[in-house]
Amino acid sequence: MNDDVTISVVMGVYNGERQLDATIDSILGQTFDDFEFIIVDDGSTDNSNDKLIDRAREDRRIHVVRQQNGGLTSALITGSKLARGTFLARQDIGDVSKSTRFQQQLDFLKGHPDVVAVSGGYRRIGPEGEYLGEQCRHMTPRQVTDSFLSVGTGIPHTAAMIRMDAFRRVGGYRKQFRFAQDCDHWYRLCRHGLLAEIDDSLFDWGIDVGGISASNLFRQQRLAQLARQSYDACLKGDDDTSVLQQANSVSWDDNSPVAPTDKSDTAAAAELFIGSQLYSLGDLRCRHYFRRAISRRPFWAKAWAKLMLSYLPNRRFSENV
Repeated sequence: MNDDVTISVVMGVYNGERQLDATIDSILGQTFDDFEFIIVDDGSTDNSNDKLIDRAREDRRIHVVRQQNGGLTSALITGSKLARGTFLARQDIGDVSKSTRFQQQLDFLKGHPDVVAVSGGYRRIGPEGEYLGEQCRHMTPRQVTDSFLSVGTGIPHTAAMIRMDAFRRVGGYRKQFRFAQDCDHWYRLCRHGLLAEIDDSLFDWGIDVGGISASNLFRQQRLAQLARQSYDACLKGDDDTSVLQQANSVSWDDNSPVAPTDKSDTAAAAELFIGSQLYSLGDLRCRHYFRRAISRRPFWAKAWAKLMLSYLPNRRFSENV
């Protein structure tokens, strides 16, 4: 690897063969090109590793590491240990970064020395490439940080750029947080500076109906609570060992209590969300997702109501294909 690069980009991959090219191309196509791209194959069982090796042969900035499956946090720990850059940039498989993302973030960090991590807005993209709207926050770094500390609304992890000295100072990612690793990291970074979001869409966020499972969603929510407890303990000068032990149990103990789960409910909720976004944009394809949600939960009144509303004669829809 290069000994002197400005940015180290770290990405974990597990069975992402279908999405690899679009994501990798968005990084290799950045207008700022002084970076290394560390991709950790987290024990994929599809052809992801072969494709990654091929891509690494094509561009010397790509460095592929393969490990046994351990989850995203494990992959990020592995990748970040190899990082040599002044800044650490995150990228998630399936998301696509805007070509000027790195340059915009570097310029922002150089102009805001009190900011330790910056992300940005995003466009939501559906499973079939549907445009689902845009999310940008018009807030100062202080407002972004205060929002996170008060209500837990963090900055998008997939497009974050972090000062490496701050990243190392707080100890990087922690294995106890199998999920909500970003939340835990933001809390620890907040003790050394501000979080920020650039008021511009820096990436396309691909929404996957089969994303995080219901049981893991519960774990993620519980781990976010424990991350806050760890932050509060450290702020008071108390030891957070017991909190980390709880986090480790929630993350890895299959016997740890979790909320009752139903995969069909989680998928139905995702499909209702996608349908609702399309409905708000006047896109006729919303009906497809409402019907799919109903097929999973036949007696879900909310999904039925949305579907019926989409047939009202005064509603204008675009016939997108």
